[in-house]
Amino acid sequence: MSDLIRLSVELRSEVSGNTVIGHASVFNQLARIGQTYERMAPTAFDAVLASEDTDARALINHDANQVLGRQSAGTLRLRTDEEGLVFEVDLPNTTYANDLRELMARGDVTGASFGFVPGDAPWTTEHGVRVRTHTSVARLADVSVVTFPAYEGAGAQLRAIDLSRAAGESNATSNKSRLIRARHNYLTGGMK
Repeated sequence: MSDLIRLSVELRSEVSGNTVIGHASVFNQLARIGQTYERMAPTAFDAVLASEDTDARALINHDANQVLGRQSAGTLRLRTDEEGLVFEVDLPNTTYANDLRELMARGDVTGASFGFVPGDAPWTTEHGVRVRTHTSVARLADVSVVTFPAYEGAGAQLRAIDLSRAAGESNATSNKSRLIRARHNYLTGGMK
């Protein structure tokens, strides 16, 4: 599969001077992506982080025009720990990076995301729910600090999900869906 996938998580970060440190991915937590569930295995990033060909960028909202750092420049550093994919990026002295620093310090921007091409990702059934576990990533394109997740529902923000509850979930609109719809209505002037 060569399609680029972007997943978002709650940004667990710290702004220290000109550096943002956080987790772009969390291991072994389920995310709802559309009608399916996915998780990242602790081995998911091993190959791409060991590869000399990996040259991920740090972006704002996956916007290639708002580059925060790059691995080959030494301004983005990636590693894994017991929780997930850790990123550390030295913020440039640009208007958008200074704006981001302020928004993060205020707590207005708290999301993180990563774009990747899947490698091995077997499917299993747990408590009657199909789950795709990414055991490897073929290519890591970017890590991003994000305002709104790219995916509707929990797929935009990885969080622990109780599979026994998920199996019996109704089709009711999730809180995230309502938030996205409210944002859309606000932006289009259709607040109701």
